[in-house]
Amino acid sequence: MNLIILKIKRDDLIEALNTAVDLYGGGWFLDTETGDILLKSDGVDDLPEDLEDNPRFYSIEPISSRESFHIMEAFVKNLGSSQIAEHLETVLKRPKLFRCFKDTLYDYPNLPEAWFVFEQKKLERLAEQWCEQNGIAMEWI
Repeated sequence: MNLIILKIKRDDLIEALNTAVDLYGGGWFLDTETGDILLKSDGVDDLPEDLEDNPRFYSIEPISSRESFHIMEAFVKNLGSSQIAEHLETVLKRPKLFRCFKDTLYDYPNLPEAWFVFEQKKLERLAEQWCEQNGIAMEWI
């Protein structure tokens, strides 16, 4: 595989990795000539017609809910031994845990901000790994 050197908007790639598109035939793609992240969905008309068949465009599969869960688990472990960590561990065992987790963060001052910083760093690393796995040397913009 030849190494592709691209300038990519990191936030756009993170959004693609962190947002599942449940529309018929929808999805995210990286244009390997421009570094643009494209969203194929019902409301977008100005996309190349051969988006899915052209090797110039790499499909971007969103991270799984399992991976998102692991990020939440890592955050809780990062809190160490504390009452907050114990509470969040309990939340991670509940039904609808993603919603409950985020709601519970707001029960504690400064915790939502700490979570968003932690999650962002993890997602940045996942974006770097995605590029590495796809033979892309990226320059974040």
